[in-house]
Amino acid sequence: MAWPPYRLMERDYLAEAKQKYERIERLYHVGHKQAWDGKQVLKDLLAKHGGIHLDPAKKTAIAQIFSTILWGELAAWSISADLALQLEDTEAKMAATIQVFDEARHFYTMRDYLLELGCEIPKLDGYTHAVLSSLLDTHRLVDKLLGMQLIVESIAVTLFKTVAQARIEPVLSDLMPYFERDEARHVGLGVLYLPKLLAKISPFEAARLKLLQLKIVTLIGWGTHLKTPYFVQLGIDSNESFRRGMRLNREVMEGLRSAEGEEPPGVLIGAASSERFNDLAVDFFFPRLGADVPSWQRKIVSVIEGLSKVGDHALRLAA
Repeated sequence: MAWPPYRLMERDYLAEAKQKYERIERLYHVGHKQAWDGKQVLKDLLAKHGGIHLDPAKKTAIAQIFSTILWGELAAWSISADLALQLEDTEAKMAATIQVFDEARHFYTMRDYLLELGCEIPKLDGYTHAVLSSLLDTHRLVDKLLGMQLIVESIAVTLFKTVAQARIEPVLSDLMPYFERDEARHVGLGVLYLPKLLAKISPFEAARLKLLQLKIVTLIGWGTHLKTPYFVQLGIDSNESFRRGMRLNREVMEGLRSAEGEEPPGVLIGAASSERFNDLAVDFFFPRLGADVPSWQRKIVSVIEGLSKVGDHALRLAA
């Protein structure tokens, strides 16, 4: 596009944009009104609960899980800045711009919280590194919107909700709703704007996007196995968390359908008939916490968790 884009001031364009993107522009204004001071919120929560009181094992488990969130927020910060730069429609650019501020706040607030734990902060695992680095490195807008806004962000929302409800650590649990509210808006940008980009893609590009989604979900699944001991340490049921995440992801992807119910190209939307199969798969690979699991199944899951460590090591070396 030639610069400056004078068409942005043409009345016909403005009327059309308002009709098409009014809901996207609203994300900017809502984000502006709901902005919160991470430094002050964390300070107030620490004072309210008298600091963080956990045994070292639980502190280590939180650090293992939320260090992933920390670096995910940094990646989202960079990706939303890319979106703000690359998106041409002003309304979408505004929504991405407010997200830059959100992600910056999430990063420094999570960093300050993890430092309050007073334990070593682990390096990023290989699976999450592979997902985030691929989304950071790509120049494709559809990959960034689909991969980060709709998959990674929705997974983050699931984790935030799970931790808030579990009351693992009061300061963290009370902090999570602030993150969750922001991330829900970020998902909204992908749902509202992505259909415009998907309408233009070729069949080859649609197939590539579906493979990208499979890759991301597979890596996240292996990463969940890797973190299972830490979820168990905190009393978080990976089975319920995974089920909730799958339901949310399906709802998000369903939001991409047209008013006539047409599925956009390049998006994996699970059929309602496959939900039972998905639940059975989750029950097998992620048994419910405390469930009476047959010894043969437990052995298979144990082997998978061992393989997740091997894969993590290989991906770390490759990075």
